[in-house]
Amino acid sequence: MERNYISIEEARKLISEHAKPIGKVVQDVVQSLGCVISEDIFSPIDLPSFTNSAMDGYAINTESIRFFPVRLKVVGEVKAGETFKRKKIKEGETLKIFTGAMIPEGVDAVVEKELVKAEGEYIIIEKEIKKWRNLRFKGEEVKEGQKVIEKGTVITPGVAGFLSAMGIKKVKVFKKPKVSLIITGTEVLKLGQKFKHGKVYDANSVSLRLALRELGIESVKVKFVRDDLKMLRSIFKNELKSSDVLIFSGAVSAGDYDYVRELMVEEKVEKIFYKVKQKPGKPIFLGKKDGKFIFGLPGNPAAVIICFYEYVSPFIKGVMGYKNIFPKEVEKELLEDRENKDDRPHFLRVKILGDGVKVLEAQGSHMLSSFVECDGIILLPELSKKVKGEKVKVHLLWER
Repeated sequence: MERNYISIEEARKLISEHAKPIGKVVQDVVQSLGCVISEDIFSPIDLPSFTNSAMDGYAINTESIRFFPVRLKVVGEVKAGETFKRKKIKEGETLKIFTGAMIPEGVDAVVEKELVKAEGEYIIIEKEIKKWRNLRFKGEEVKEGQKVIEKGTVITPGVAGFLSAMGIKKVKVFKKPKVSLIITGTEVLKLGQKFKHGKVYDANSVSLRLALRELGIESVKVKFVRDDLKMLRSIFKNELKSSDVLIFSGAVSAGDYDYVRELMVEEKVEKIFYKVKQKPGKPIFLGKKDGKFIFGLPGNPAAVIICFYEYVSPFIKGVMGYKNIFPKEVEKELLEDRENKDDRPHFLRVKILGDGVKVLEAQGSHMLSSFVECDGIILLPELSKKVKGEKVKVHLLWER
């Protein structure tokens, strides 16, 4: 079995090279959160689609008013979604109007209701009102036929709202991958099972499913398998037929019962990389077979989370058509000295405190408690020392 490894930078390069979209689908906008738009979008309408009022107030024609103060007769009102029954207002008239209501012909300004004095069916405007006050003009934001969204844009609630405002109900997006999680280990107990000494509760499937859900991946199957090569092979073959990405947790190292690597060789899975010079998570695997991709992650739960955000999440983002796939980075000052005497770079869990960053306790690959406070990860190079106050790049994991 290979003992060579690649660098973190090489692994990221290989992720970028292989993480390509797997297809396109038409998606309802209301179901499209987190999807990536697969083609440029052009507006089918003007926005606003008609000139309307920006305020509740009174519609006037400033050109017909010779001087201020002025007394005008209120001859009707227009609510949002309605139109003025008459064609236009005349000299000496005004119209009560509400935010979003269509501006009638002849109106060139709207006076806020707070600026007028009501006298029965009349109003008095004391101060001069300039032309075009409080009007939203047809097409001032977007013109019909204008390119408004570029290919590769991630659909957020704001983007979905914008699409809907243009009357766009369906949108072409890059296809989200179907994912299978295969949790290995005779020692693993499913949540809800009675605890037994010598066993451990499954944390990996929970962490991975929720991390995938953050990416908008809902089509996730979870399979549990004992340390049994025959069973592992059967599950692998079945999941390869129905999923685009398979993620193994555990059994990827070099132990007597670590069967995943043996299975990959037997099944002639094309190796993209195996083993990355890092801690935790050195024995990570990425391979390909029949157009499907297979990740082998360590079994230790903290290593699983770190490897997911550093490698699996970027890969899936690439498959989904994201332009920027790797974790967002912010620069912070280290709040303490930190030394790495190992010949491998260390991923360290940290908490952001203002402009600084604190390295958390419980950094073991099996330890999850530090994730309670964790905001991100810093990378401490091999055989290096960082001193208090030195700038470090923090890979953000999630928003709190």
